Amino acid sequence: MTTGRVRRSSRRREGYGIRLTARGWWFVVAAGASAAGAFAAGVPELLYVAGLALVLVAVAFTLVVSRRVRLDVVREFAPAVAAIGQVVSVDVTVRNTSRTTLAASDAVDFRPFGAINRDRSLALPALGPDRRGSSAKPSVAHVRYRLEATSRGVFEIGPFAVTVIDPFALATRVVPAGPLDELVVTPALETLRDSGLAVIASEGASALVRRASGADDDLSTREYRTGDAMRRVHWRATAKYGELMVRQEEPRSHAEARVVIDTRASGYGPLAPVTPRSSPEFERALSIAGSIAIHLAHRGFAVEVVESSAAQLAPVAPLPEFLRSLATIELSGETGRVSPDSPLGAPVRLDRGSGSLFAVVSNPDQETLDRLERQRSGFGLAVACVVDPDAIADASSDDGARETATAALDRAGWTVVLVRPGDTAVDVWAAVADIHGVRHGR
Repeated sequence: MTTGRVRRSSRRREGYGIRLTARGWWFVVAAGASAAGAFAAGVPELLYVAGLALVLVAVAFTLVVSRRVRLDVVREFAPAVAAIGQVVSVDVTVRNTSRTTLAASDAVDFRPFGAINRDRSLALPALGPDRRGSSAKPSVAHVRYRLEATSRGVFEIGPFAVTVIDPFALATRVVPAGPLDELVVTPALETLRDSGLAVIASEGASALVRRASGADDDLSTREYRTGDAMRRVHWRATAKYGELMVRQEEPRSHAEARVVIDTRASGYGPLAPVTPRSSPEFERALSIAGSIAIHLAHRGFAVEVVESSAAQLAPVAPLPEFLRSLATIELSGETGRVSPDSPLGAPVRLDRGSGSLFAVVSNPDQETLDRLERQRSGFGLAVACVVDPDAIADASSDDGARETATAALDRAGWTVVLVRPGDTAVDVWAAVADIHGVRHGR
């Protein structure tokens, strides 16, 4: 279950008040001046002028208030789920369902604070009454605008609103119409490719292999092991290396992978906010962890995403629910022992020794670090991504805290990748490939 809040529009559903136009204000000023002149100059006829001006303003108010607007509004977002900084195209279909014509007007689609509207205004053409089959003015219009979300979350977009104006152009009223729709904005998620690194699953176990480019003979091959079928022998790679080589099997649906992300505010040191919700390092950790989890799921792995605090993330499948939970997850103020209900708190199955383990941390507290060290023995492969270690070390009063955590994970058998400022999930994936290639001679 996710715990993040939906960021709602600040506008209410009813009308937003009546305002005078510039012309309307001039009529009021003229009425006041005429009334003053009537008493000052002793010209009673000017009182008729003042009264007429005020009557026109009152009629304009009445017409605007009594005007009923009935619209069906349907929005489509492209893409349906956006990432931070991505420009979203919003297509709005507006149908007039009233029996009167809606004159051409200005329109606005309200959005929460923090979403940048790339198109300053919307122009809604005149819409005829809802008389389907008639050759009169069409009752349907399509408008499009673009917006950019600068932070992740689930945002309420709407209501769509049109500006109603009287025939004298003296008064206006903004009238809301149509439902609210939610736009999900996730961290920056990237597509990881196998050109730099492949995670190969065989018989439920996992291994990292440095994939060659083009048609190299050693593409996805390994040395022969007792029990391998001879039909899997890769003869060209065998001739190249001088030893029997076999093809790696493609991922199977029962291959296991676990992605751990540190969601404790204490794991991000002094750079985390006083009220734990997020931090720049946490946003980058989410981007990396989410990209890896989705990539592994697409490769056929049974992926389990684990947090160091109470669970907020949904399972990777179905993907829409996972993306929504990524959009709303927040840093936790939880400290102390990891809950026994968490996979990090449960005893490690010593007979497991298979599957892949990926951890994305920044400055984990000692409890989280201890749990990660113990997790290593339960997996055949373990990779720890340490986000922005230099910034944490510089901001920490204990300059050795970051080096100790990195060294501890390395001693426990983790493949440690230091994620520097500007590094993306693709860069991290390639770095793991480089490290693994050096260690295994590929």
